[in-house]
Amino acid sequence: MSTLVLTIRESIRYRGRSGHLSWIAHRISGLAILSFLVMHVWDTANAFFWPELYEWSIAVFKHPLFAMGEIGLMAAVLYHAFNGIRITILDFKPELWKYQKQSATIVWVLFFVIFVPIAMLMFSEFWHACAERGAACWQLPAFSDYLK
Repeated sequence: MSTLVLTIRESIRYRGRSGHLSWIAHRISGLAILSFLVMHVWDTANAFFWPELYEWSIAVFKHPLFAMGEIGLMAAVLYHAFNGIRITILDFKPELWKYQKQSATIVWVLFFVIFVPIAMLMFSEFWHACAERGAACWQLPAFSDYLK
């Protein structure tokens, strides 16, 4: 299984240009998505096995740091999807590999054009929700409040 250590070691070893940067971004975005999925499955399993922990974790996920994490997750999913489509097209049409730099640039432009408005909307929603809650927005809920 791929790890962050493998990603770092291989990124130091290989010194390509656009292909190298795309490979690093694709690997890191994939690891971010995998991390989210593991946390999501664990949290959802708690709804059945330990409902108090589930309720507490839902309250914790409303913390501003998790809102920033959701924006990062959106970035990871968008980039990973766009770059995955690029890789699939290049794999099915090997003669297009000579356009790798241009296709990587298209992926990055498409990513930023779509991600920036989404990120601004997500951040503005977070900002308004946090403004309504005031200082309580930054407080982590105590687990003891959720024990029955």
